Amino acid sequence: MTTISIHLLGDTREFQAEELPPVTSAHTGRQLRRVALEFRVPSKRQDELDAELKAAAEKDGRPLRGTDVNWSVSNTRYSYTVGAQPDVATYSLELQEAEDLRASAVEIGGLALVPGAYREWIDGEGDYLVLTFVTETAGEANQQLEELVIARGETYYDVIRRGVSDTPVRMRFGRTLWQETEAGSIRHNLSLVADEGRETSKPGPFALLNEPQLSRTTEAAVANAQALAVLVDELQAQGVLSSEAADKIRAAALPHKITKQEARQFTRAYDLDMYGD
Repeated sequence: MTTISIHLLGDTREFQAEELPPVTSAHTGRQLRRVALEFRVPSKRQDELDAELKAAAEKDGRPLRGTDVNWSVSNTRYSYTVGAQPDVATYSLELQEAEDLRASAVEIGGLALVPGAYREWIDGEGDYLVLTFVTETAGEANQQLEELVIARGETYYDVIRRGVSDTPVRMRFGRTLWQETEAGSIRHNLSLVADEGRETSKPGPFALLNEPQLSRTTEAAVANAQALAVLVDELQAQGVLSSEAADKIRAAALPHKITKQEARQFTRAYDLDMYGD
């Protein structure tokens, strides 16, 4: 038996616990402690306790704070003592050492990115590492990141999550969203996936939603934008358009957040009867 301290029900409490065989972390490769313990609690505090244990059992929940180790709850059982005064519930818990999976930097392709919001998990179906994070770049760093994203294809890079593990993991880009800030820098919401060497499964039912129409529409929009740019340049070069007129057309062609009036046009139907009552 071993003694562990846990902050529970508003106070730090000591428990006698049995050491269980450790498990290997899928995130860091470390050996994580596991313990089992039993204790009693008045029934009137059971709802409060259940809420804390539930939060500590969730993947993105709040682990139970210990003096040197935080704990996640992997198994919970409880029973009631009949006739006890006051009513008492006996809890049997299995706890596992919780890791702090917040990277201080994500290094990919020789580029070090400082994450703001950060999350990583093991994919439930494919059993591989996935991480998402928000980062902001500017200048040369942003250009380097754009080159990595644009040329990604199925390219896998050595990724290091500083503060989590210094061992490189082979990962590829997943979703890559971006937003320009008022200061001119770029905020990115990036996902990285470590599924190299695994069979590519067929896309799920929602992956092909609105396809191939969406892909064809995207292709047409890009082609039209390029054609408009070439047309404006040609008309300006031939003197048909003044510089001022050309600039107005280019400004109007820039993507922008549409107004409510513009968005209203996308709800226009040719036959309302097609959409039911």
